[in-house]
Amino acid sequence: MIEELILSGHLAVGDKITERDLAERLTMSRAPVREAIKESITAGLLERSSARSIIVRDYQLSEINEIYTIRMMLEARAAELAARQITPQSLDELQILHNKMELAAKADKYEEYYDLNLEFHRLIHSAARAPRLKTIIEMVMKESLLFRSRGLVDKANIETSSQEHRGILEALRSNDAELAELFMRRHIRGGLERLRLD
Repeated sequence: MIEELILSGHLAVGDKITERDLAERLTMSRAPVREAIKESITAGLLERSSARSIIVRDYQLSEINEIYTIRMMLEARAAELAARQITPQSLDELQILHNKMELAAKADKYEEYYDLNLEFHRLIHSAARAPRLKTIIEMVMKESLLFRSRGLVDKANIETSSQEHRGILEALRSNDAELAELFMRRHIRGGLERLRLD
């Protein structure tokens, strides 16, 4: 619930929140909201700036670099594993997602592209058939999703991202584990470079 508001961008980095405001916004009692706030603090999405003040967490440049470095290692491993055992059905689903992303890019529908991009990555994580790895990647991805407004925000960035996805998909289709790992590593590194960190 709170996590969805943050990851969808409805709550932005630096926004102050209160139990009461969130309970009203979500039409819920304060007890489950209080628990959700605690979970979001543990996940690194929220932080306490004072005894009564909670804000959507912002990250230092060094933390962002670390998060993307960890993502690069984990997602490269997932792509390598996926390339060795991906099914024709998963390849078809990835192709459909890629086609939809290209249409969204042409129409300048950045939010739609971003959501499809997440589906594309998560499908590769599932195709790796490594449940623990998938869980760890998801934890790290949640933190990096806080930076979504700094990344895929213009046509050039989206076109580059789309080309990188095409390379990953072809490596998976060829069952080339080494190439899939390399392309995914480059893609995540490129994602960091595309962030507007200034």
